[in-house]
Amino acid sequence: MQSPTTPAPARKKVLLTGAAGRIGSRVAPLLAPVIDLTLTDRTEGEVDGRKVHALDITDYNAVVRAAEGMDAIIHLAIASIRDIVVKDRLLFDLDDGEEYLKFNQTSIDVNMRGTYNLMEAARQKGVKRFILGSSLTVLLGSPRYESFHDGLPARPMNFYAVTKMFCEELGEFFHRRHGLEVFTLRFGTPYPQPEIPKAAAWAKGPAGKRNFVSFRDLAGAIMAATTGPWTRYAPCIIVSEEPGRIYDLSRAQEVLGWQPEDCFDPQGNPLPISG
Repeated sequence: MQSPTTPAPARKKVLLTGAAGRIGSRVAPLLAPVIDLTLTDRTEGEVDGRKVHALDITDYNAVVRAAEGMDAIIHLAIASIRDIVVKDRLLFDLDDGEEYLKFNQTSIDVNMRGTYNLMEAARQKGVKRFILGSSLTVLLGSPRYESFHDGLPARPMNFYAVTKMFCEELGEFFHRRHGLEVFTLRFGTPYPQPEIPKAAAWAKGPAGKRNFVSFRDLAGAIMAATTGPWTRYAPCIIVSEEPGRIYDLSRAQEVLGWQPEDCFDPQGNPLPISG
């Protein structure tokens, strides 16, 4: 037990990118009581009463300034399809058309260039730890695996997933070459997302709820990666519990000391795991 005269350990100073995004805006309030967060996104704003600073992660010099004095970086900023007006969704899904090419270019700029800028800035400024928000899509390509573990060869499902696979390899390189403590979290589908009209149908779709991850479980995994002891570089699948789960979470338990706290009811509402 900590002595009354022993000062409490200082909270880690952490730069969080993508703070106004779908994941960042929901996990930031859960992380803030424990971590001294500096929230950033493409444009200035506010999340849960906290200021969000404007940061263009494709601007290396701006990223270097933002990394000054940080203990860690939580990187949740991504290229978003919401930024592209898709006039022909069928063509887009067939990997063709002007919007498809535009989104790929955005993915290269934001996911690849932006992630490189952040990792290089971390190295230059002595930031010790880097938490990379990756995606299950690096494993979900065809032909589809029947079950999943983190030792499987990457099988990206689309070009976006290819850029996330690049980020994972970049993280391995920066750890092996420069000693950056990189935790790579392969997020499932964050849920619920009431702002997306079609999201309510996802729980009844072919994949069902097996890819879902609650925002509490996302925050728990990010917290474990940010504040826990360093173990080793190893990408980790992050999904919530589900009967008949096809995702092996043993690496997340081993590397992060994390396991899900939530499951989902038949309607797709997150619930604490009973027992």
